[in-house]
Amino acid sequence: MSRQIAVITGAAGGFGVAISRALSDVGYTVAATDVDRASLDALATHLKRPDSLHTFVMDVTDEANVRETASAITQQLGPNVTVLVNNAGIIGRGYCLTENNPAESRRVIDVNLTGAFNCTAVFSRYMAKLKYGRIVNITSVAGMWGAAGGAAYAASKAGLIKASESWARELGPLNISVTAIAPGICKTNMLGQFVEHEAAASPEEARIVKSIVPVGRWGTPEDVAEVVTFLTTCKSNYLNAAVIPLDGGMRVGTL
Repeated sequence: MSRQIAVITGAAGGFGVAISRALSDVGYTVAATDVDRASLDALATHLKRPDSLHTFVMDVTDEANVRETASAITQQLGPNVTVLVNNAGIIGRGYCLTENNPAESRRVIDVNLTGAFNCTAVFSRYMAKLKYGRIVNITSVAGMWGAAGGAAYAASKAGLIKASESWARELGPLNISVTAIAPGICKTNMLGQFVEHEAAASPEEARIVKSIVPVGRWGTPEDVAEVVTFLTTCKSNYLNAAVIPLDGGMRVGTL
């Protein structure tokens, strides 16, 4: 896979770091993209893989910038872009009765959903030329269940799920499979913006959270990266349009 390029958006975040490491481990040349240059530099320093991991500043909400970055990636690394992981995302908290910052809601949808549209439109063209590709979209169980206090986030992730299914239909004839992963409660900095981290929560709060997850623990970025690795290395294109809830079984039998 060393001649295959995996493009990861939001690569400097919690999921992104783990995904970048995992895909580099299995031999992909990783194009790690993020809007924050300092965080990308920290990622490169942390992973220490100058031969297999290359960083590019990219704003997924700016379609022109996505096209420019795609050109830079292929000029530097070659044209064999076979994997795209739409991982870039932000979260916002707000309630409809007290909504006083609609710009924040628009920003959440712009990054989480429009960003995936921009990147998929640009990078899928390289895959179409190769008649091969794997696109994995990181969504959320919030996109399946909703999230009180996080309507924009849930709406963006629900939209990404349906976009994934639609793209799977469009791109399947070109041997490009499109799948989605819907993580549940995972320990990341983003989670800390919405609910308290396990370390900061009271023992009772931690007990309640763990009690609703049958496997008895929080999810981790490594859990997500493991499934991304499976989906991007799977030889069968028959695994297409799948939406995989990665929640430790939380959705089953919880009252």
